[in-house]
Amino acid sequence: MKKALFTLLLLHATMGYAQSWLTREDTYWFASTGVDLRNATFGGTVNDAAYDGTFSIGYRNAGFSIIAYYETFTAIEYESFGINPGFVIRPGKKFIPIGDISLSFIRRPWKTYPSLAFNARFEYHFDRFFVYLRGENRWRTDYDFYQFSVYGGFSIKFGFD
Repeated sequence: MKKALFTLLLLHATMGYAQSWLTREDTYWFASTGVDLRNATFGGTVNDAAYDGTFSIGYRNAGFSIIAYYETFTAIEYESFGINPGFVIRPGKKFIPIGDISLSFIRRPWKTYPSLAFNARFEYHFDRFFVYLRGENRWRTDYDFYQFSVYGGFSIKFGFD
């Protein structure tokens, strides 16, 4: 009898813990800001530590995500802007992985170049905001090579029913 009661209590606690992985909504708008973590702390291959920031606005509807973003990196006179359509792997959960593609432009003082990037985002959601970590593999058409970057940031959700 003691084993049955212990198992029942253990299952009840597990059931309550499992429910905490659900969030309330999977359809919302969000506004984000973030930084390139390596450039902010150590610097890059051609620059000392400097601010490389992103600003974005996005929409999430269950398994689909779309983000419009702008990136500025004044230390090397670099700007990037574009859209990122993506696939949300676990909509409505607290921890959400997302895969997306970035269709964008790189603006340098001398010319504007089309660019392409593949992103893997990992988000941890709270009630009305979330934090994210994003790995990006960008084809840098301004110098014709692939660049891997890691961004971290903060997003605020809005536009609920």
